[in-house]
Amino acid sequence: MGELKDLREQSESLVNRAKELGNKLYLAGLGAYEKAEEGSEELLNKYVENGSKAFGDDAESKPKALLASRGALVAARELLDSAPEKRQALYEKLLEAGKKERGEKAEETNEYLLAGLGAVATAREEGEKLFNELVSTGEKRG
Repeated sequence: MGELKDLREQSESLVNRAKELGNKLYLAGLGAYEKAEEGSEELLNKYVENGSKAFGDDAESKPKALLASRGALVAARELLDSAPEKRQALYEKLLEAGKKERGEKAEETNEYLLAGLGAVATAREEGEKLFNELVSTGEKRG
């Protein structure tokens, strides 16, 4: 009879855990929507500002959508220009994370393997931070 009671308690525990996780996923979705809503307006304003600078004195006669598209184009060019340095910085960051993850064995491990280990560790860590941040934002909105 004790086994049946244990089984029922485990079942209830799993159901409660599933409800809790479902609620967290719902809150994370709300948080993602909130962040996207905030970020899109800020990004649009930034692109309009950059587009206005690019057009100079002619900007006043241009529609907001045209200014934003020019600003987005300027931002894309800047991103492409800085890509090699950013790629190298990211690689070095992942390499360091891999060394930290591997510990004493890092010296005898292939550099690309270390970067891969660092990528997995970083993705896990950053993903958890982002999820928790989205849940927190969702709780505030909900």
